[in-house]
Amino acid sequence: MKRKILLLSVCFFFSLGAVYAQGEMDAFKLSQEDLTGSARSVSMGGAFGALGGDIGGIAINPAGIGVYRSSEIVTTLNFQNTKAEASSNVGKIGKDKFKFNFDNLAFVTAIPLNSDVAPLLNFGFSYNRLKNFDRQYRTEGKDLNLSMAHYMAHRANTSTSIKNPNDLDLENGDDPLYDHDWMAVFGYNSGLIGINDEGGYGVIKGMPQGAIYNSLYSREKGSVSSYDFNMGTTFSDLLSIGLTLSVTDIKYHLFSDYNEDYAGYNKTGFTLSNELKSEGAGFQVTAGVILKPINEFRIGVAYHSPTWYNMTDYYYAGFDYNISSLSGYEGRITTPAMRYDYRMRTPDKWTVSMAGVLGQIAIISADYEYTNYSNNMRLFEDNGKDIALANESIKNHYKGASTLRVGAEVRFTPQFSGRVGYAWMQSPLKKEFRDGKHEAMTVGSINQYTLDGDRNYFTYGLGYRFSRHFYTDIAFVMGSQKSDLLPFDIENKGQASALKVNTFQGLLTLGYKF
Repeated sequence: MKRKILLLSVCFFFSLGAVYAQGEMDAFKLSQEDLTGSARSVSMGGAFGALGGDIGGIAINPAGIGVYRSSEIVTTLNFQNTKAEASSNVGKIGKDKFKFNFDNLAFVTAIPLNSDVAPLLNFGFSYNRLKNFDRQYRTEGKDLNLSMAHYMAHRANTSTSIKNPNDLDLENGDDPLYDHDWMAVFGYNSGLIGINDEGGYGVIKGMPQGAIYNSLYSREKGSVSSYDFNMGTTFSDLLSIGLTLSVTDIKYHLFSDYNEDYAGYNKTGFTLSNELKSEGAGFQVTAGVILKPINEFRIGVAYHSPTWYNMTDYYYAGFDYNISSLSGYEGRITTPAMRYDYRMRTPDKWTVSMAGVLGQIAIISADYEYTNYSNNMRLFEDNGKDIALANESIKNHYKGASTLRVGAEVRFTPQFSGRVGYAWMQSPLKKEFRDGKHEAMTVGSINQYTLDGDRNYFTYGLGYRFSRHFYTDIAFVMGSQKSDLLPFDIENKGQASALKVNTFQGLLTLGYKF
């Protein structure tokens, strides 16, 4: 018997928590930052924490504002192309995404204090883009043994809210999509899963082995931006101090389609579509110092507090299925559109920097940064209650991660400079988690996720001073990252796709000192 098409009315409501709550993969995704800043700082690999006098350096170490001796207006344009290439047993599939951004816009003013100890008190305001989410990818698989139906059965068997099959039945008068796991509801009402001989949930009998074809398409966009209020000064040309209060904004939008077909059956399979919008605002405090014991050497230390966010997610899913050749079931399940409010705390980090300044000829600099993912990245309900399961997974699956940035600048003439740099950002995922030995906590029916590897950036650029007031810098950045892409948490990680993301950026900074 064919089940009738089920179309549920779309309305926004506050989640009860059992249906949808943010997970560890979402917290990590929203907590990351890219290599950003002015063209000068980026072309030196972002290694600007001990130098200052540059808007990119202030974002790394607020004491950099104390180095300024005049006022300045500066902005940076960014042209970025992102290519995501997924490799599976079907082959390689690449998708490109081009984006134009304003990376920063800043103003710094220097106020004379008429003091020999601290001659200037500097204030600044800047807009900085910290993270760009824009990318799209597609992957396919063939001759697979595991279906998403196996994962649906797993979700049904491990759900604490499901007491009996009637809890999942859309035709019993209640609406399980408000109270129970969506993947379990989709699987049960489509006939993909049912009660097995052991009394638990299992996939439908007759599910083909080694004849499953799947495809996944995902498109992401959005950004993380900060609005920074800075102040700082320098004492006796020896010690610079600075403080930044940041108001941070997150906008993230994801759309994905997952499809399965079964060889040997005509038009048999299903498509799961998801859409998610995440919006949030938060605040952060950063403090730093730069010590110049001699003119040729600088040491910088900065602390970035966690960012405390109030977040809202809007979420929706649709499930189209036709497995009439196997069981007689076909139709469509459309979920209610949901609103879920929660809180998020990103990890804090420490930065230690050193730089050597060889007169007016060259600069060599290096930054080391440690980000405390395991202990400080956390998720909370809107009332402040700990989301215990997600936070326990963060503690078990993540570790502290290191970032190393190095760069050099050579001044060819008083007006013309060349720069080069490198940045390495370590993945915070523990080895056991990356090897697929632990289950990833995903929520709702967005089941795909990536197990990210380290990120590498190679940078270079040029700078030219047209006059004592006006200057311009350009930078080019080649970034790469390798990850494992999983359409859902699967027992055989060999079915995962290898995802390689390459980015190429061109940055142009225009500045005016006065």
